Amino acid sequence: MNIDKLNSHIKNGEIQELNLMSMEGGSYVLHALVDGASVPVADSHGATLHVASVEEARKVLSGVSDVRLYLVQGSAHDEMIGHAEDGTVAPREEIPLRSSL
Repeated sequence: MNIDKLNSHIKNGEIQELNLMSMEGGSYVLHALVDGASVPVADSHGATLHVASVEEARKVLSGVSDVRLYLVQGSAHDEMIGHAEDGTVAPREEIPLRSSL
């Protein structure tokens, strides 16, 4: 789903939240939560959209309607081995979609 479709789905109430997921190498990818499933946000060429920072993500999302945004930090254990057996998932923190700067 690209940014235009993302905005349309948000306006229709079909997207519960956005997750800005930290990736190995210092980049982030955006995923939308749609009916409990994580759907990657695509760039204009249809490839997964990568951004370099939280502020760049906010710029990309500047034309999108208000929605909850979470920063999701993976761990080396999750990347190398998988999620813990106790069901814990990567730490996540809600962050403002709009910067106050």
